[in-house]
Amino acid sequence: MVMKRWCFFMRFALFAVIMALVANCPYMAQAAEEGDYDVIVVGAGTGGVAAAVQAGRLGARVALFEETNVLGGQMVASAVSTMDDMYGVRWGIYGEFLNAILKHYASLGKSVGTCYWTPITVAFEPTVADYVLAQMIKDVRDGKTTRDGKPGRLDVFFKAKVQKVLKSSDGKSVTGIVADVNGKRVVCNSKILIDATEYGDLLPLAGAGYRVGRNVVDGEFSKLDEDARVQDITWVAVIKYYPGGVPDELKVKTPPPGYDDMRETFKSYVARDGFTFKKYPLKFPVDLPTHHAYRGLPDSSAPGNADASSPFSWLLLTKTEVNWANDYPGKAGYKGKSGLPVAYLEDPTFRKQADAKAMLVTIGFIYYLQNELGCDWSVASDIFESDETYQGLKDYVPLEYASIVRHFPPRPYVRESRRLIGVKTLTSRELRENSESYIRNEDRELRNSVAVGRYVLDLHGADETEQFEAEFGETKESIAKNKPLGPFQVPFEIFIPQKLDGFLVAEKNLSMSRLASGALRLQPITMLTGQAVGTIAALAVKEGVQPRNVSVLKVQRLLLESGDRLALCVYKDVPSDHPFWAAVQLATVRGWMEPKSLPTFAAQRVDNYNDMLQASKKGRTKGIFGVDEPLSWKVANGMISDILDDLGSQRKVVLHSGMSDEPIPRGKFILALSEALYPSEAPKPITTDKEKIAWAYRKLSPFLKDPCGDPTGAITRGEALEIAMRALTGW
Repeated sequence: MVMKRWCFFMRFALFAVIMALVANCPYMAQAAEEGDYDVIVVGAGTGGVAAAVQAGRLGARVALFEETNVLGGQMVASAVSTMDDMYGVRWGIYGEFLNAILKHYASLGKSVGTCYWTPITVAFEPTVADYVLAQMIKDVRDGKTTRDGKPGRLDVFFKAKVQKVLKSSDGKSVTGIVADVNGKRVVCNSKILIDATEYGDLLPLAGAGYRVGRNVVDGEFSKLDEDARVQDITWVAVIKYYPGGVPDELKVKTPPPGYDDMRETFKSYVARDGFTFKKYPLKFPVDLPTHHAYRGLPDSSAPGNADASSPFSWLLLTKTEVNWANDYPGKAGYKGKSGLPVAYLEDPTFRKQADAKAMLVTIGFIYYLQNELGCDWSVASDIFESDETYQGLKDYVPLEYASIVRHFPPRPYVRESRRLIGVKTLTSRELRENSESYIRNEDRELRNSVAVGRYVLDLHGADETEQFEAEFGETKESIAKNKPLGPFQVPFEIFIPQKLDGFLVAEKNLSMSRLASGALRLQPITMLTGQAVGTIAALAVKEGVQPRNVSVLKVQRLLLESGDRLALCVYKDVPSDHPFWAAVQLATVRGWMEPKSLPTFAAQRVDNYNDMLQASKKGRTKGIFGVDEPLSWKVANGMISDILDDLGSQRKVVLHSGMSDEPIPRGKFILALSEALYPSEAPKPITTDKEKIAWAYRKLSPFLKDPCGDPTGAITRGEALEIAMRALTGW
């Protein structure tokens, strides 16, 4: 037993050393007065880090600017580190991130299934996520994850505030930024600038059209109604159990201003004799173990292991988040209406005042736990430690709370930001229709998909009909009516400004309606959309074009090759580690080839999770593509015709085989594909088949894994798609 304890404390000591290294930021760049980069990402949140890492992996010279001193945005700097991932969004760069989290806690003998009353979830301490993201950046810099294996340039600037966005002389393109980095003025030039801030703060600086609440801000078309609202904010706190009693400096001895009103809300959520969670819908108020298990976290500072598998195991949890009864302004609303005025995003002074009030609500909840419920819980002293958070709000927060606030995360949880007016604006109705497309059996896939997410339309306040954009036909009833029934796809066009060049958006700043943003604002999808925008930026730089002119096909291929998922439909015979995963996903999205069979439970309903689990166990949520079956002449002809249609070509290619179901030889397929893609270079009809095939192999050899393969052997459906994908997207 002594040896086990010694090993645990040694592991924890090593963990503390790792966290200290992260705090010292060994990968942080020294702030030079000027710098040139291919891609500048502002905001090192979930979307910003993903965009910077992906662009760096693809060879771009990247700078990442962050206002706080930590990576991870909403899941670190705002401490929302219980993943909103009940439905298994475990692919792409988000999947990589989760695997690293799982590996870390496995080394400590701890579960990550500590939240939402079920062990199938993922939660972690914010410091661990900060470390994992820092390692992903370091791996780019060391060349471990770059596409060419060479060290990449990815510089990180903390405590950096962008003051100005630089533009071309005609004002049509962004060319860089001016920032304050730890008190030093820094000018950096860019080919592509990405706004990944938590508030969309670069949108007005860049002069891009944007929406804020239900308002449109776009030059002469601006109409800022100050009574418009955005969602509540929450100043999350990580709290822990102190078995020897709460240290004196972590006790909240005096209730904060306005506590009497707060107390009524707290009592309605949590009570000592409250209900224990058994099933949905919840019964309020809940008891303390139920509250702690809702946002429960693994605890690296405590011995043993706990998860969220049962009410008994909830009693063993020693660390959790305060992120439930402490929304601001919460149930009472702000001056008679729910949500916050759009001044929260537009007016820095109002934002600071609102942040302070949100902080006081959370302090009030800790007071409620300690003094009215008699709990030995307080803010965790082993996660955050900085006086800067208090100093930023000292004009509004009493000094007696400084010792508590120094262990708060550096910023509140902000659920809604400014949103770009892009080439396309995604709406909640489109999310619903896309998610149920296999039920309707029409327009089954979104051809320009660059990410797949899965969540409901989740708004905290400002959810009355009058607060939605009338132009999109969204109302309060749309929250239920337009709820996605399963996975949904995110289109390329919502990252691209309607007018401005050299500029892209990530995080919650995409071109979407307020209600659609409720499904695209959580950690899994913001990381995946960040990965998408990083790919778009890197390709734009590589090919010397503006993001709007980037080949979506090439973006899709690069995302798929990095383990991402872009199609709604997945197949039993093509798991994510299959060598033709990327090709089959691309063919599914673009409609190049019909699968052998579709799922019989195509829309995985998020409102009936048990049915989805049962269908998954029976294999009804996946189709069969037939990836290893020989390609027939008939299917090959249809495939090439569909590819030509996809490329906008008016040409038609007909294979001369009687359109039979007999297998087509590899050489014949490569010849047909070459003639379709290079019609002006195709040999004349008098050339023999052998000479034609030799020409075709020469044309496609850069895209063939095996350029010396037997041209007479039958080609499989998967091999054919792999060749076509590489020929169309060679990069």
